Amino acid sequence: MALDLPDVIDRYFRAVNDRDLDAFVACFADTASVADEDRLYDGRASIRSWRQKTMDAYSYTAEPVRLTPQAGDSYLALTRVSGDFPGSPVELRYRFTLRDGLIGALDIRQ
Repeated sequence: MALDLPDVIDRYFRAVNDRDLDAFVACFADTASVADEDRLYDGRASIRSWRQKTMDAYSYTAEPVRLTPQAGDSYLALTRVSGDFPGSPVELRYRFTLRDGLIGALDIRQ
């Protein structure tokens, strides 16, 4: 069964799975931040660089399996990530905080 995702979260996962860097970056607000693997990436340029390095290192897909609304305009997506990285597949928690129809913050954790 397909999940009913907010538009920008749906676009985010489509961009990840299509390996479309421009569409991926377009999901984020100018001042957005991403926390992943104990590192913080602030702003679109930093997010673009992080995503490009990830794409260069691995090929993977990310499929949300459950979406839980949180306080405010935040959502927790339990996500199955499968690809050519050690330990694949893995389930990760993506916490999206939306701002004006874009991703204002994303925190990715196991």
